[in-house]
Amino acid sequence: MAMKNVLFITNLPTPYRIDFYRELGKLCDLTVVIEARRSKDLHFNWNDNDITTFKLHYLNDDNLNEKKINWSILKYLSKSKFDVIVVSCYHTYTGMLSLAYMKAKHIPYLFETDGGMIAEIESSIKKSYKTTLIKGAKAYFSPSEGSDKYLAYYGASKDRIHRYPFSSLSDADILQHPLSSDEKLSIRKRLGVKESKMILAVGQFIHRKGFDVLMEAAKDMDRNIGIYIVGGKPTEEYLEMQRKYDLTQVHFEGFKTKNELAEYFKAADLFVHPTREDIWGLVINEAMAYGLPVITTNKCVAGMELVTDKDCLIDTDNPSQLKAIMETLMDDDVRRNNIASDNLRKIAGYTVEKMAEAHIKVFEGM
Repeated sequence: MAMKNVLFITNLPTPYRIDFYRELGKLCDLTVVIEARRSKDLHFNWNDNDITTFKLHYLNDDNLNEKKINWSILKYLSKSKFDVIVVSCYHTYTGMLSLAYMKAKHIPYLFETDGGMIAEIESSIKKSYKTTLIKGAKAYFSPSEGSDKYLAYYGASKDRIHRYPFSSLSDADILQHPLSSDEKLSIRKRLGVKESKMILAVGQFIHRKGFDVLMEAAKDMDRNIGIYIVGGKPTEEYLEMQRKYDLTQVHFEGFKTKNELAEYFKAADLFVHPTREDIWGLVINEAMAYGLPVITTNKCVAGMELVTDKDCLIDTDNPSQLKAIMETLMDDDVRRNNIASDNLRKIAGYTVEKMAEAHIKVFEGM
């Protein structure tokens, strides 16, 4: 079968997306059109000149302006140029133009989402607007059951929704087996971890991530369990909580590179992500790839999709429930090890290689 000629349209470049396109480009003749670059001050794990498996085009070399239409997208939207066109962003004006143009010209296209949640409160006008944009695709790519429901709610035909394993990981990123206690201890010594056990959390210090709930849960826990939060500079709110509760076992570790962060994942006994909402949450994939048991909330789509021990899916804003499950797992080495092994088996199906294969399967059926 001849390789499909595929166009992918998205808004911004991200490392995991570039890795996915690299894999997808090995399986089809791929062109990727990105609306804009990110800030030139940010450095990522690729160089555009090193991309060889697909063709990459930026519509704009400046930062993204979501409310500005870039009309140059229209030159790519042709029935004759591509066998398959995939739109993976619909909230920018250029994305909306792409969808409206293809609908008007009866150009078949596919729609991809990284995740979505049905709004609890939404006006009929806003729902109608979303429905107009989302409905009408020849096929839909969805990463989860919740995203299936989101797409169907906004007009997608259920029989056109295809599941794919959303991930930022490659096959090589996943450990073959959980690290032993001795291996973790050795890494913790290198990192300067003084406590006998270690819990890790990763993310920005913003309200949505729920680190205040983690700190509230920690105030009455064993001080020999270190809690390490990686991901930027804490705001005064978190520093004040640390002082108020004398949380000497809670450490703010700042930003880490990918390689540095890998050491923290390997050193930890448990990963906690007390988010108030995540339409996916790729950090869950990453923690599982290092063989970590994961505790997260029932508002984290990745957790609901990937975490098999349902005791580890807690309510949001519930520090007592979080404290209880953290203490239960930290006191039970056997259960932690069993969960770690289960997580490694589960996450092996969630790689950019598997993600590319799932897309090709749908393309070949078009």
